[in-house]
Amino acid sequence: MIRGGEDTYLELKVRFSNVEKLIAEIIALANTDGGAIIFGVNDQLRIEGVDDPESVEEQLREICARQIQPPVMPWINKVAFDNGRRIVTLELTPADRPHRTMDDRFYLREGAIKREATREELSRIYRETHLTRFEQVPVFGATIEQEIDESLFWSYIRGVDPGPWGEGKRGFPTTRVMREMGLALKVDEELWPTMGGMLLFGKDASIRELLPFASLVVTRYSGEGVETPVIEQVRLHGNLLSLFDGALRMMERYIDLWDARPSRKMREEAIESIDEFLPVRANYSRPVVVEALINSLAHRDWGARDREARINIFDGAVEIINPALVPELPIVSVRYGLACSPNPRLKAILTNEHYGLAAVHGGVPGLVARQTEFSRRAPDGLQINNGEFRVRLHGLV
Repeated sequence: MIRGGEDTYLELKVRFSNVEKLIAEIIALANTDGGAIIFGVNDQLRIEGVDDPESVEEQLREICARQIQPPVMPWINKVAFDNGRRIVTLELTPADRPHRTMDDRFYLREGAIKREATREELSRIYRETHLTRFEQVPVFGATIEQEIDESLFWSYIRGVDPGPWGEGKRGFPTTRVMREMGLALKVDEELWPTMGGMLLFGKDASIRELLPFASLVVTRYSGEGVETPVIEQVRLHGNLLSLFDGALRMMERYIDLWDARPSRKMREEAIESIDEFLPVRANYSRPVVVEALINSLAHRDWGARDREARINIFDGAVEIINPALVPELPIVSVRYGLACSPNPRLKAILTNEHYGLAAVHGGVPGLVARQTEFSRRAPDGLQINNGEFRVRLHGLV
């Protein structure tokens, strides 16, 4: 490796120094195609060795774990030569790219030179790597000043941190707080809201224009399957609060929601009180429907452009279908509360009481238990097929 000299995959360093520059070089290698950095070799390819390889290894591990986001997981080896000189090699793979500095700088390697990534290059890397954390992808073309609903944002912030916002020097620093929350990233010296930031706090009109694929289709069919005629269909766009409210309103047009299992007499009286042309109006547990809807918004693969999120309302069932990534754990693990969220930041804010949803806690295990108790039938589905997660809730008819 040393005889070939520096290239796209190899950086040679005579000693460990200038930590800031070293961080950029590690990121550049990891963001390109991987490679290695060798410490203890000068520019003339002569092996001089390092004085304390153990200290160099310790510092490298500290840098990779704490000063790069997401952390880099390198292979570090110490090599000893017959003359007593020792060198340290750090090897990297591009598995978790793109990586960035703590102040949101992205680097690539071109030949033996590192440079900052352009917006177009970074966008391409995000598309190619299919990151689990798609919520952290910057939405190029969006601006915090124009696209973020500040009333919704500050309603949430003042709920979780009821300090003197708006008073004196503190003011309402939307840009700073969004960056501190990881809902905005700096690229090319500009600050862009992330996918998660837009979905949580973006204006509905902006999301419709910039993220047209982030929609939700709700359909009422006239029978028990999608082959039956459609009675009504709506396509919803907007932030997660708007999607939740719109979907719930549409469902309430065709189903009855109860906090506890109603008696037959209560169900009959409810049907008689509604002047509807539909003869079938099923009954569902409100906590179950709310939990299923929130879960669908929190765990959806928001990077999927070829698959739509759908809610199908049938005579005796409601089916929720989501684009989904292959989970880190078997899908059956969700029944035991062990699933890993693909959108942890988005989920944390969405399920916080101050975001504005009537969140029901308990996850999928609680949903299964409440659904079974209410309708005497467990939900069907809870599996991923062809890149889609499905759950089917049975109602009382």
